[in-house]
Amino acid sequence: MTPKGRIWGAVALLSLLAAGCGSGQPSAQPKPHNNVKTTKKAPMVASQNKSPRRTLKVIAFYDQTMAKVPPDPFYLLKAHPGLVDYVAPFWYEAAADGSIIAKPEGNAAAAAAADHLPLMPLVNNAGGTDAFLHSASTRTTLVNNLVQLIKNHHYAGLNIDFQQLQPADRQALTAFMTQLYHALPPHVALSMSVVPLTNLNGASSAYDYQALSPMVSAMVLMAYDRHGDGTPPGPVSPYPWVVQSVNRALNAGIPRQKLYLGIANYGYLWTDHSTHAQTIPLKVMYQHKYGKFVWNPTYKEAYDSYTVNGVPHVIWFVNDQGAVDRIKLAEKDHLGGVAFWRIGYEDAKWWNAVAAALNHQSVAAAMRPKVSPQHPLHHQPKKAHHH
Repeated sequence: MTPKGRIWGAVALLSLLAAGCGSGQPSAQPKPHNNVKTTKKAPMVASQNKSPRRTLKVIAFYDQTMAKVPPDPFYLLKAHPGLVDYVAPFWYEAAADGSIIAKPEGNAAAAAAADHLPLMPLVNNAGGTDAFLHSASTRTTLVNNLVQLIKNHHYAGLNIDFQQLQPADRQALTAFMTQLYHALPPHVALSMSVVPLTNLNGASSAYDYQALSPMVSAMVLMAYDRHGDGTPPGPVSPYPWVVQSVNRALNAGIPRQKLYLGIANYGYLWTDHSTHAQTIPLKVMYQHKYGKFVWNPTYKEAYDSYTVNGVPHVIWFVNDQGAVDRIKLAEKDHLGGVAFWRIGYEDAKWWNAVAAALNHQSVAAAMRPKVSPQHPLHHQPKKAHHH
Protein backbone atom coordinates (compact mmCIF):
# COMPACT_ATOMS: atom_id res chain seq x y z
CA MET A 1 0.00 0.00 0.00
CA THR A 2 2.48 2.13 -0.61
CA PRO A 3 5.91 3.24 -2.14
CA LYS A 4 6.28 0.19 -4.25
CA GLY A 5 9.21 -1.01 -6.21
CA ARG A 6 11.80 0.91 -4.24
CA ILE A 7 15.17 -0.80 -4.15
CA TRP A 8 17.42 0.34 -1.37
CA GLY A 9 21.20 0.07 -1.25
CA ALA A 10 21.33 -0.96 2.37
CA VAL A 11 25.01 -0.26 2.80
CA ALA A 12 24.74 3.19 1.26
CA LEU A 13 21.69 4.00 3.32
CA LEU A 14 23.27 2.97 6.59
CA SER A 15 26.40 4.94 5.74
CA LEU A 16 24.34 8.03 5.00
CA LEU A 17 22.52 7.78 8.30
CA ALA A 18 25.77 7.40 10.17
CA ALA A 19 27.07 10.66 8.67
CA GLY A 20 25.69 12.89 11.39
CA CYS A 21 23.30 13.35 14.26
CA GLY A 22 20.95 16.30 14.16
CA SER A 23 19.03 18.17 16.71
CA GLY A 24 15.42 18.86 16.15
CA GLN A 25 13.18 21.30 15.91
CA PRO A 26 -20.03 10.53 9.36
CA SER A 27 -21.20 10.41 6.17
CA ALA A 28 -24.29 8.58 4.84
CA GLN A 29 -23.77 5.21 3.21
CA PRO A 30 -23.87 5.33 -0.61
CA LYS A 31 -26.77 3.96 -2.60
CA PRO A 32 -26.15 0.59 -4.28
CA HIS A 33 -24.47 0.78 -7.67
CA ASN A 34 -27.39 -0.18 -9.90
CA ASN A 35 -25.39 -1.46 -12.86
CA VAL A 36 -23.38 -4.02 -10.92
CA LYS A 37 -24.48 -7.58 -10.29
CA THR A 38 -22.53 -9.10 -7.45
CA THR A 39 -22.24 -12.54 -5.96
CA LYS A 40 -21.38 -13.31 -2.38
CA LYS A 41 -17.62 -13.18 -1.89
CA ALA A 42 -15.43 -13.95 1.09
CA PRO A 43 -15.30 -11.14 3.65
CA MET A 44 -12.07 -10.15 5.31
CA VAL A 45 -11.64 -12.83 7.97
CA ALA A 46 -10.09 -11.95 11.32
CA SER A 47 -7.24 -13.99 12.73
CA GLN A 48 -8.32 -17.01 14.76
CA ASN A 49 -6.18 -15.69 17.61
CA LYS A 50 -7.62 -12.18 17.39
CA SER A 51 -7.92 -10.35 20.69
CA PRO A 52 -11.57 -9.79 21.69
CA ARG A 53 -10.62 -6.16 22.31
CA ARG A 54 -9.51 -5.53 18.73
CA THR A 55 -12.19 -4.02 16.49
CA LEU A 56 -10.07 -3.22 13.42
CA LYS A 57 -8.83 -5.85 10.99
CA VAL A 58 -5.17 -5.59 9.98
CA ILE A 59 -3.34 -6.06 6.68
CA ALA A 60 0.44 -5.97 6.88
CA PHE A 61 2.24 -5.37 3.60
CA TYR A 62 5.62 -7.07 3.51
CA ASP A 63 8.93 -5.74 2.19
CA GLN A 64 11.42 -8.51 1.54
CA THR A 65 14.22 -6.02 0.78
CA MET A 66 14.34 -4.26 4.14
CA ALA A 67 13.36 -7.46 5.96
CA LYS A 68 16.97 -8.53 5.42
CA VAL A 69 18.03 -5.74 7.78
CA PRO A 70 17.47 -6.91 11.40
CA PRO A 71 15.16 -7.28 13.18
CA ASP A 72 13.18 -9.81 11.14
CA PRO A 73 9.50 -8.79 10.97
CA PHE A 74 8.16 -12.31 11.41
CA TYR A 75 10.27 -12.72 14.52
CA LEU A 76 8.80 -9.48 15.90
CA LEU A 77 5.27 -10.64 15.08
CA LYS A 78 5.70 -13.75 17.23
CA ALA A 79 5.36 -11.49 20.26
CA HIS A 80 1.89 -10.44 19.05
CA PRO A 81 0.03 -13.56 17.89
CA GLY A 82 -3.33 -12.87 16.30
CA LEU A 83 -2.59 -9.19 15.68
CA VAL A 84 -2.35 -9.42 11.87
CA ASP A 85 -5.15 -10.90 9.76
CA TYR A 86 -3.37 -10.93 6.39
CA VAL A 87 0.21 -10.53 5.22
CA ALA A 88 0.43 -8.94 1.76
CA PRO A 89 3.89 -9.57 0.27
CA PHE A 90 5.03 -7.49 -2.69
CA TRP A 91 5.66 -10.47 -4.98
CA TYR A 92 3.84 -10.05 -8.30
CA GLU A 93 3.66 -7.61 -11.21
CA ALA A 94 1.14 -7.54 -14.03
CA ALA A 95 2.90 -7.01 -17.35
CA ALA A 96 1.46 -5.19 -20.36
CA ASP A 97 0.54 -8.48 -22.10
CA GLY A 98 -1.36 -9.83 -19.10
CA SER A 99 1.40 -12.14 -17.95
CA ILE A 100 2.60 -12.13 -14.34
CA ILE A 101 6.15 -11.41 -13.24
CA ALA A 102 6.72 -13.40 -10.06
CA LYS A 103 9.27 -12.61 -7.35
CA PRO A 104 8.17 -14.75 -4.41
CA GLU A 105 10.43 -15.31 -1.44
CA GLY A 106 10.36 -18.79 0.07
CA ASN A 107 11.57 -17.85 3.55
CA ALA A 108 8.72 -15.39 4.03
CA ALA A 109 6.15 -17.88 2.78
CA ALA A 110 7.46 -20.50 5.20
CA ALA A 111 7.52 -18.05 8.10
CA ALA A 112 3.96 -16.92 7.40
CA ALA A 113 2.78 -20.53 7.20
CA ALA A 114 4.52 -21.42 10.45
CA ASP A 115 2.78 -18.53 12.20
CA HIS A 116 -0.58 -19.31 10.55
CA LEU A 117 -0.63 -15.93 8.78
CA PRO A 118 -2.87 -15.93 5.67
CA LEU A 119 -1.15 -14.55 2.57
CA MET A 120 -2.74 -11.90 0.36
CA PRO A 121 -0.02 -11.15 -2.22
CA LEU A 122 0.13 -7.70 -3.76
CA VAL A 123 -0.05 -7.42 -7.56
CA ASN A 124 1.09 -4.13 -9.06
CA ASN A 125 1.23 -2.85 -12.63
CA ALA A 126 4.85 -3.11 -13.70
CA GLY A 127 6.26 0.34 -14.40
CA GLY A 128 2.82 1.91 -14.14
CA THR A 129 1.59 0.26 -17.34
CA ASP A 130 -2.12 0.38 -18.16
CA ALA A 131 -1.82 -1.46 -21.49
CA PHE A 132 -3.52 -4.63 -20.25
CA LEU A 133 -6.59 -2.70 -19.12
CA HIS A 134 -7.68 -1.49 -22.55
CA SER A 135 -7.88 -4.84 -24.32
CA ALA A 136 -10.65 -7.25 -23.36
CA SER A 137 -8.52 -10.23 -24.35
CA THR A 138 -5.52 -9.01 -22.33
CA ARG A 139 -7.71 -8.33 -19.31
CA THR A 140 -9.01 -11.88 -19.59
CA THR A 141 -5.46 -13.21 -19.85
CA LEU A 142 -4.46 -11.42 -16.66
CA VAL A 143 -7.60 -12.51 -14.81
CA ASN A 144 -7.01 -16.14 -15.80
CA ASN A 145 -3.38 -15.91 -14.69
CA LEU A 146 -4.38 -14.50 -11.31
CA VAL A 147 -6.98 -17.20 -10.77
CA GLN A 148 -4.38 -19.84 -11.60
CA LEU A 149 -1.95 -18.17 -9.20
CA ILE A 150 -4.48 -18.54 -6.39
CA LYS A 151 -5.11 -22.18 -7.24
CA ASN A 152 -1.40 -23.03 -7.44
CA HIS A 153 -0.43 -21.44 -4.13
CA HIS A 154 -3.68 -21.58 -2.14
CA TYR A 155 -3.47 -17.90 -1.24
CA ALA A 156 -6.17 -16.51 1.05
CA GLY A 157 -6.56 -13.38 -1.05
CA LEU A 158 -5.14 -10.88 -3.51
CA ASN A 159 -4.36 -7.19 -3.24
CA ILE A 160 -4.56 -5.23 -6.50
CA ASP A 161 -2.35 -2.16 -6.45
CA PHE A 162 -2.40 -0.45 -9.85
CA GLN A 163 -0.88 3.03 -9.75
CA GLN A 164 0.15 5.89 -12.02
CA LEU A 165 -3.10 5.43 -13.91
CA GLN A 166 -4.84 8.09 -15.98
CA PRO A 167 -8.43 9.39 -15.96
CA ALA A 168 -8.96 7.52 -19.25
CA ASP A 169 -8.34 4.24 -17.39
CA ARG A 170 -11.39 4.64 -15.14
CA GLN A 171 -13.91 2.44 -16.98
CA ALA A 172 -11.32 -0.15 -17.99
CA LEU A 173 -10.08 -0.49 -14.41
CA THR A 174 -13.61 -1.03 -13.14
CA ALA A 175 -14.23 -3.59 -15.90
CA PHE A 176 -11.07 -5.48 -14.92
CA MET A 177 -11.92 -5.55 -11.21
CA THR A 178 -15.47 -6.69 -11.99
CA GLN A 179 -14.19 -9.54 -14.15
CA LEU A 180 -11.61 -10.57 -11.55
CA TYR A 181 -14.18 -10.47 -8.77
CA HIS A 182 -16.47 -12.91 -10.56
CA ALA A 183 -13.61 -15.19 -11.64
CA LEU A 184 -12.01 -15.69 -8.23
CA PRO A 185 -13.17 -18.57 -6.02
CA PRO A 186 -15.74 -17.42 -3.43
CA HIS A 187 -13.40 -18.07 -0.51
CA VAL A 188 -10.72 -15.66 -1.80
CA ALA A 189 -10.68 -12.17 -0.27
CA LEU A 190 -10.03 -9.48 -2.88
CA SER A 191 -8.63 -6.14 -1.74
CA MET A 192 -7.53 -3.07 -3.66
CA SER A 193 -5.18 -0.20 -2.87
CA VAL A 194 -6.25 3.27 -4.01
CA VAL A 195 -4.74 6.73 -3.86
CA PRO A 196 -6.58 9.49 -1.99
CA LEU A 197 -9.16 11.39 -4.00
CA THR A 198 -7.78 14.75 -5.09
CA ASN A 199 -9.39 16.19 -8.22
CA LEU A 200 -11.20 15.04 -11.35
CA ASN A 201 -8.12 15.38 -13.55
CA GLY A 202 -5.62 13.73 -11.24
CA ALA A 203 -4.44 10.15 -10.88
CA SER A 204 -7.17 9.46 -8.33
CA SER A 205 -9.88 9.92 -10.97
CA ALA A 206 -8.96 6.51 -12.42
CA TYR A 207 -10.61 4.93 -9.37
CA ASP A 208 -14.41 4.87 -9.39
CA TYR A 209 -14.71 4.33 -5.64
CA GLN A 210 -18.44 3.58 -5.66
CA ALA A 211 -18.32 1.17 -8.61
CA LEU A 212 -15.24 -0.63 -7.28
CA SER A 213 -16.45 -1.05 -3.70
CA PRO A 214 -18.87 -3.95 -4.39
CA MET A 215 -16.00 -5.87 -5.99
CA VAL A 216 -13.68 -5.89 -2.99
CA SER A 217 -13.61 -7.02 0.60
CA ALA A 218 -11.28 -4.16 1.52
CA MET A 219 -10.27 -0.85 -0.06
CA VAL A 220 -6.88 0.27 1.23
CA LEU A 221 -6.51 4.05 1.25
CA MET A 222 -2.82 4.85 0.74
CA ALA A 223 -2.77 7.89 3.01
CA TYR A 224 0.94 8.57 2.74
CA ASP A 225 3.55 10.17 0.47
CA ARG A 226 1.86 13.55 0.51
CA HIS A 227 5.49 14.56 0.55
CA GLY A 228 8.31 12.32 -0.59
CA ASP A 229 10.70 11.78 -3.44
CA GLY A 230 9.82 14.44 -6.02
CA THR A 231 8.40 17.06 -3.65
CA PRO A 232 9.94 19.67 -1.34
CA PRO A 233 10.37 18.56 2.30
CA GLY A 234 7.21 18.08 4.30
CA PRO A 235 5.27 15.55 6.38
CA VAL A 236 4.85 12.15 4.75
CA SER A 237 1.29 11.70 5.98
CA PRO A 238 0.08 15.02 7.45
CA TYR A 239 -2.78 14.25 9.79
CA PRO A 240 -5.26 16.91 8.54
CA TRP A 241 -4.76 15.58 5.00
CA VAL A 242 -5.33 12.01 6.22
CA VAL A 243 -8.61 13.06 7.87
CA GLN A 244 -9.66 14.84 4.67
CA SER A 245 -8.72 11.80 2.56
CA VAL A 246 -10.80 9.45 4.72
CA ASN A 247 -13.82 11.76 4.55
CA ARG A 248 -13.53 12.10 0.79
CA ALA A 249 -13.31 8.33 0.37
CA LEU A 250 -16.43 7.81 2.48
CA ASN A 251 -18.33 10.55 0.70
CA ALA A 252 -17.31 9.10 -2.68
CA GLY A 253 -19.00 5.81 -1.89
CA ILE A 254 -16.65 3.44 -0.04
CA PRO A 255 -18.58 1.78 2.81
CA ARG A 256 -16.95 2.30 6.18
CA GLN A 257 -16.56 -1.42 6.87
CA LYS A 258 -14.59 -1.82 3.63
CA LEU A 259 -12.30 1.17 4.04
CA TYR A 260 -8.86 0.35 5.48
CA LEU A 261 -6.59 3.23 6.42
CA GLY A 262 -3.07 2.83 5.08
CA ILE A 263 -0.42 3.77 7.66
CA ALA A 264 3.26 4.36 6.89
CA ASN A 265 6.16 3.37 9.12
CA TYR A 266 8.97 5.13 7.31
CA GLY A 267 10.18 8.61 6.51
CA TYR A 268 12.12 10.66 3.99
CA LEU A 269 15.43 12.48 4.13
CA TRP A 270 15.92 15.56 1.95
CA THR A 271 19.33 17.18 1.51
CA ASP A 272 20.59 20.47 0.11
CA HIS A 273 17.12 21.93 -0.60
CA SER A 274 16.51 19.22 -3.21
CA THR A 275 13.18 17.63 -4.11
CA HIS A 276 14.95 14.27 -4.26
CA ALA A 277 14.33 12.33 -1.06
CA GLN A 278 15.66 9.06 0.27
CA THR A 279 13.36 6.58 1.98
CA ILE A 280 14.39 5.68 5.52
CA PRO A 281 12.62 2.81 7.31
CA LEU A 282 11.70 3.53 10.89
CA LYS A 283 13.94 0.80 12.28
CA VAL A 284 16.99 2.25 10.51
CA MET A 285 16.32 5.65 12.05
CA TYR A 286 16.18 4.16 15.51
CA GLN A 287 19.11 1.80 15.05
CA HIS A 288 21.36 4.76 14.38
CA LYS A 289 19.80 6.98 17.04
CA TYR A 290 19.67 9.50 14.27
CA GLY A 291 18.82 12.97 15.47
CA LYS A 292 16.75 14.35 18.32
CA PHE A 293 13.39 14.26 16.65
CA VAL A 294 10.65 16.61 17.72
CA TRP A 295 6.94 15.98 17.50
CA ASN A 296 4.68 18.14 15.36
CA PRO A 297 1.21 18.02 16.97
CA THR A 298 -0.57 19.34 13.88
CA TYR A 299 0.79 16.81 11.40
CA LYS A 300 1.31 14.10 14.05
CA GLU A 301 4.74 13.23 12.69
CA ALA A 302 8.33 13.48 13.89
CA TYR A 303 10.68 16.02 12.36
CA ASP A 304 14.34 16.97 12.38
CA SER A 305 16.53 19.46 10.53
CA TYR A 306 20.29 19.81 10.82
CA THR A 307 23.42 20.56 8.83
CA VAL A 308 26.28 18.22 7.91
CA ASN A 309 29.39 19.82 6.38
CA GLY A 310 27.36 22.86 5.47
CA VAL A 311 24.62 20.82 3.74
CA PRO A 312 21.10 21.17 5.19
CA HIS A 313 19.19 17.95 5.95
CA VAL A 314 15.47 17.57 6.70
CA ILE A 315 13.67 14.44 7.91
CA TRP A 316 9.96 13.78 8.34
CA PHE A 317 8.59 10.39 9.36
CA VAL A 318 5.60 8.61 10.88
CA ASN A 319 6.84 7.11 14.13
CA ASP A 320 5.03 4.76 16.53
CA GLN A 321 3.03 7.59 18.11
CA GLY A 322 1.96 8.69 14.63
CA ALA A 323 0.79 5.16 13.88
CA VAL A 324 -1.21 5.07 17.12
CA ASP A 325 -2.92 8.38 16.26
CA ARG A 326 -3.95 7.04 12.85
CA ILE A 327 -5.26 3.80 14.36
CA LYS A 328 -7.39 5.89 16.72
CA LEU A 329 -8.72 7.84 13.72
CA ALA A 330 -9.72 4.60 11.98
CA GLU A 331 -11.55 3.48 15.11
CA LYS A 332 -13.24 6.84 15.61
CA ASP A 333 -14.54 6.74 12.04
CA HIS A 334 -15.62 3.07 12.40
CA LEU A 335 -13.49 1.92 9.48
CA GLY A 336 -13.04 -1.74 8.66
CA GLY A 337 -9.34 -1.84 9.40
CA VAL A 338 -5.85 -0.52 8.90
CA ALA A 339 -3.03 -1.54 6.56
CA PHE A 340 0.63 -1.05 7.43
CA TRP A 341 3.12 -0.13 4.70
CA ARG A 342 5.12 -2.13 5.43
CA ILE A 343 6.51 -4.78 7.77
CA GLY A 344 10.22 -5.02 7.40
CA TYR A 345 10.51 -1.29 8.17
CA GLU A 346 9.61 -1.46 11.86
CA ASP A 347 11.14 -2.38 15.20
CA ALA A 348 9.85 -3.99 18.41
CA LYS A 349 8.83 -0.67 20.00
CA TRP A 350 6.63 0.11 17.00
CA TRP A 351 4.85 -3.23 17.28
CA ASN A 352 4.36 -2.79 21.03
CA ALA A 353 2.73 0.60 20.53
CA VAL A 354 0.60 -0.57 17.61
CA ALA A 355 -0.52 -3.72 19.42
CA ALA A 356 -1.52 -1.74 22.49
CA ALA A 357 -3.56 0.68 20.38
CA LEU A 358 -5.30 -2.07 18.42
CA ASN A 359 -6.08 -4.07 21.55
CA HIS A 360 -7.16 -1.00 23.55
CA GLN A 361 -4.45 -1.47 26.12
CA SER A 362 -2.49 1.26 27.88
CA VAL A 363 1.23 1.38 27.23
CA ALA A 364 3.75 4.19 27.39
CA ALA A 365 4.53 5.49 23.92
CA ALA A 366 7.99 4.55 22.74
CA MET A 367 8.64 8.14 21.73
CA ARG A 368 7.23 11.27 23.33
CA PRO A 369 9.34 14.16 22.06
CA LYS A 370 8.64 17.67 23.16
CA VAL A 371 6.39 19.76 21.00
CA SER A 372 8.12 21.58 18.19
CA PRO A 373 7.21 24.94 16.69
CA GLN A 374 4.78 24.63 13.84
CA HIS A 375 6.22 23.89 10.43
CA PRO A 376 3.44 24.93 8.05
CA LEU A 377 3.32 23.60 4.53
CA HIS A 378 4.09 26.35 2.10
CA HIS A 379 2.78 24.37 -0.84
CA GLN A 380 0.25 21.70 -1.69
CA PRO A 381 2.06 19.51 -4.23
CA LYS A 382 0.44 16.63 -6.02
CA LYS A 383 0.74 13.34 -4.23
CA ALA A 384 4.00 11.65 -5.09
CA HIS A 385 3.60 8.44 -7.09
CA HIS A 386 5.03 5.72 -5.02
CA HIS A 387 5.49 2.13 -4.04
